[in-house]
Amino acid sequence: MTQPARLLYVYEERIPVALRDLVRGFLPDAFEVREMTYLTPAEEQKRLLSWCEVVLFAPGRYLPEDLLEAAKGVKLMQLWSSGYDKFNVAGARRFGIPVANNGGANAISVAEHAVLLMQAVNKSLPDSHRRATTGEWAGNLHGLDMFLMYRKVIGIVGFGKIGRAVARRCGGFETTIIYYDKVRAPADVEAELRARIVDFDTLLRTADILTLHLHLNDETRHIIDRHAIASMKDGAVIINVSRAQLIEREALIEALANGKLRGAGLDVFDVEPTVPGDPLLTLPNVVATHHIAGSTYDTYAMAIGNCVENMRRALAGEPVRWLVG
Repeated sequence: MTQPARLLYVYEERIPVALRDLVRGFLPDAFEVREMTYLTPAEEQKRLLSWCEVVLFAPGRYLPEDLLEAAKGVKLMQLWSSGYDKFNVAGARRFGIPVANNGGANAISVAEHAVLLMQAVNKSLPDSHRRATTGEWAGNLHGLDMFLMYRKVIGIVGFGKIGRAVARRCGGFETTIIYYDKVRAPADVEAELRARIVDFDTLLRTADILTLHLHLNDETRHIIDRHAIASMKDGAVIINVSRAQLIEREALIEALANGKLRGAGLDVFDVEPTVPGDPLLTLPNVVATHHIAGSTYDTYAMAIGNCVENMRRALAGEPVRWLVG
């Protein structure tokens, strides 16, 4: 009788029980599953990491090298997210442990959320909701503070799976799509999405709405700094559903406060969870959500399905997909 493969499921304590149960429900009987959290005592973590054949991280967080050394027999460390900047990829590589992400399973959810934030900023949604629920209609500007998506120029920074999904959805608003990426998309993709590659400075000067879809690394940190914001069109909108550190925080606050930027839609923050009274979040032209862009029931189902298939491939000696680092 074939012995079940040994899978270690690692999660943070803040993950709700219902979501943990969802993950467990997707793990087939072909796995013998044990669990730990990042607060499990170090010696027990080492024991579990040396026991397992594959590890599912939901989400992936930093593991020090003494723990990774205990896991050097692991065939795959599988992250349920697309982002991996918080994981010790370099340390895993040092011990020969492959690390993979979810293959962009959250791309549709993140793209939909980016467009949601564009619309929420354009239509001053939080203020409209407040007026509708309080009855305080007096003093509203009768739409003079609201804008269409129609025929606006959407500047996409990072034209991977998520950036392309944003372009596809923005096309329905009859927008003009320009993008910046170090790697140009294939001609057929550009044609399908009616997207045109431009240099970074041109994108900054031209975009009515700038949306960021990049992984965070040393090269992309503060790609939108004070100088970049100064180069942007007056009254532009910025959307960030990727990582807060892509934008220089103080420069963003200043530009939103003085009207250089008309608004911002943000799903990610330098400090998470956010804190009451944050100067960025008290600005009336900011629409914020709590790092939830990639999180829907449908997305979890797709992501966990990808993860399970990738772990099966690793155990079967087949080529693993979506390796990172």
